[in-house]
Amino acid sequence: MRRVATCALLTVSALGCVAPATPDFSFSSDRYTFDGRSERAIVSIQAFDERGNPGTGIVQLTAAVGTFVEGDQVALVAGTGSATFRCAPAEEAACAGPVRLGATWRGENRALTVRVTPSDPLARPLWRVVPTMQAVSLHAAALAPNRTVWAVGEMGAVLPFFANGTWGAPAVSGVTSTLRAISIASDGVLTIVGDDGVVLVGPPSALRRLSHTCTESFTAALRHKEKLFVATSSGMVGVYDTNDFVLSRPSMLPLNALAPLGDEVVAVGDDGMFTSQGEEWVVLAAPVLARWLKVQVDADGLWALGRRSTLMEDPVLVQGPGPDWKSSSLPSGAVQAMAWGTGSADRYVATDTSIFRHQVGGTWEDLEAPSGGNAIVALGGTQVLVVGPPGISLIRVR
Repeated sequence: MRRVATCALLTVSALGCVAPATPDFSFSSDRYTFDGRSERAIVSIQAFDERGNPGTGIVQLTAAVGTFVEGDQVALVAGTGSATFRCAPAEEAACAGPVRLGATWRGENRALTVRVTPSDPLARPLWRVVPTMQAVSLHAAALAPNRTVWAVGEMGAVLPFFANGTWGAPAVSGVTSTLRAISIASDGVLTIVGDDGVVLVGPPSALRRLSHTCTESFTAALRHKEKLFVATSSGMVGVYDTNDFVLSRPSMLPLNALAPLGDEVVAVGDDGMFTSQGEEWVVLAAPVLARWLKVQVDADGLWALGRRSTLMEDPVLVQGPGPDWKSSSLPSGAVQAMAWGTGSADRYVATDTSIFRHQVGGTWEDLEAPSGGNAIVALGGTQVLVVGPPGISLIRVR
């Protein structure tokens, strides 16, 4: 690993991800809950062949109940296709509730579940809008061991959200730069990074700014193996080790998130995934070409959320790593954030329009949030906190 004193560019080759070795496609719906009387769902397909080119041919659609208005076969045009799904409980009683839809193309299968008018209105998700203490956009949030959520954002905002469902007075950050990421250690120590090279460390009552010469925008932070890793908007990773600050370059494009993977660290960004091996960074081959936005690691492996490298920027979630990567079609909309709780039922994704929960079998449930957000925190049970728009937050209370 080269050591540099500033953020000067290092002369190394850019690394990118590889094209998929097998055909791949996404299967999504414009709505995952509808009334079945006046509303219908539009399902969409986007396919890519072995070379990453737009797919061709016929996609076979299936439904446990209900009908596809235009027929159950979709001819791909420039790799895309769509169909209208209709399911009226008044005509078919089995339409009431969840309905599983499937799509098959070139031996690959995808599935999703839509829900037609819950019979019990009290079974619907319920959200409450909670004003924050500052009218600024919040970009990231994390849950502390004491169950307090800390959110960070514009104008150096560092805000606590308490277990009683209220926001508290902001912590003193000492900066006015936009803060973009936060990591909280098991001892409750916060690590916050943002624009203008800002790195804040400490308990909420005594945050201090680390000294270094880098003025990059920092996009992610991770404490791992007694070291502090920070990612930058120019594709570098900085490592704090005692009083030393070392920069290396996995990529030539922005890095967006960091996560631990065993003894190593994974960095994901606009042109791929990378893993540290000793003092070097190597490409972590992903199953699809995408701009990777977030990454999580749990007992089931590594999960990466991104937008495919296409004009449509279709959302995609992959699980790996290894030769048997799995990909999941995601709800339509611009994906913004992900949050993994303590169990497989505690996995959430935010788009620009709503919040979705991951289901067994790779499908998604629309939690019918009034809006999307920049960050999500799984609080346990059915509770989810969403932050983003200036001055407000959302919490799911049922």
